[in-house]
Amino acid sequence: MAFAWHTDTLVRLRAPLVTNAYGDAERDWGAATRTDLTGWRVQPMQGSRVNVADTLPRDGLDMRRRAFGPAGADIETTDRIEWDGVTWVIEGDVDQWRSPTGALAHTELVLARMEG
Repeated sequence: MAFAWHTDTLVRLRAPLVTNAYGDAERDWGAATRTDLTGWRVQPMQGSRVNVADTLPRDGLDMRRRAFGPAGADIETTDRIEWDGVTWVIEGDVDQWRSPTGALAHTELVLARMEG
């Protein structure tokens, strides 16, 4: 379900798996595909999963966001997200929430600012 206030666009970065010199699988972020995802709402994250200091709008402390988007959005936990000029990683699961009727209602992500 799309809401009029879901006006944010996320850019999904999906990198292919490659084999490194040691024979291990890793993501090749230089070859990642970019896909615009519309109909999202990104908000500061408050509550029990972050410290109070993490919700203050100061550089270095403002590290997590919660994103709400369309049901069934094509996002995997290994994807990265670009939003507001910053690259974010998905922290935890990509949650698909159901309405009281049992139909998929929306997708929810926790985004953590990527460092380094």
